[in-house]
Amino acid sequence: MSIYYLDNYHILILQALLLHLIKGKVRRCSRNLDSLYYISMSTGMSIATAYRKALDLMNLGLIERVSKGHYVITTKGVLLLAMMYLSNGGSINKDVFELAIDKLREDWDLEEFDRNEVISYLKLLYKGFNKAGLSPLNANVNSLSNSVYYVLPDGINNGRISLTHSIAEYLGVSIDEVKQAERVIAKALLDYLPSIRLRDGCRAVVVLAGDQSIRVSPVILAIKCRIRGYSLNSDCPVALSLIHKAFNE
Repeated sequence: MSIYYLDNYHILILQALLLHLIKGKVRRCSRNLDSLYYISMSTGMSIATAYRKALDLMNLGLIERVSKGHYVITTKGVLLLAMMYLSNGGSINKDVFELAIDKLREDWDLEEFDRNEVISYLKLLYKGFNKAGLSPLNANVNSLSNSVYYVLPDGINNGRISLTHSIAEYLGVSIDEVKQAERVIAKALLDYLPSIRLRDGCRAVVVLAGDQSIRVSPVILAIKCRIRGYSLNSDCPVALSLIHKAFNE
C-alpha cells in the first residue's frame, strides 16, 4: 500500500520495537522499550538515520519517546504492521504479523478472543479503510471502540436490516466473513455506542425500529450475554423481554 508513506528504515524500526517489546515481556523486564542505538547496531542503520526515521514515526503517532534515545511502539504502529501484512506487504513476515496480533489483543482488551477472530476483524477493518480511502495513519485506532467506526455502514440505527448483513453488504464481503469476526464487532460496539445493563446482568446496545409516529420496537444490535457471550442482532427471548419491560416502565 503506497499510502502508508513508509520506507524500509521505518519498517525496520517498528519491527525492532515490537520484537523487543515481546521479548521484554517473556523475560519479565520492567522496561519494555528499546534504544535507537541498539536498533542501529543490530540493523546496520546509521544512528543519524535511525533518529531521523524515528522522528517521522513519532510525528505519525506510530512510536512514542519514553526517555532519551528510548522508544516504544504504539497501538497504531502495531496495527500498521498487521495491515501491511494483510496488504501482502513483502517486508512483513508471518512471525511479525502474529506478534502484532497478540499485541493488539492486549491493547484492545481482546485476550479472551483467539487470533483467528482478531485476524477476521482486521480483514474487515482493512476493507473499511480501503473503502474510505484511508490507512491507519489517517485513522483513530488507538482503541477497539474507535476502530469499529470504519467497518460500520451508515444507517445502522434503524434496526431494519440485520447488522451482519449490512456490514457484509457495505464492505463487499460474505456473511461468513462477518460472522467470523462477530464477537469482536459486538464487543467493539458495546464500547463504542451507549448500552444498557439488563436485570439479568447482560449488557446490550439497543435501537428502536419502526415508524415512530405509529409504533416502534427495540432491536438488539449487540449484546454480551452472561450465558452466550458476545453476539450481534440477538433474538434471545429473555433479553428482549427484559428490554421491552425496561422501555415500558
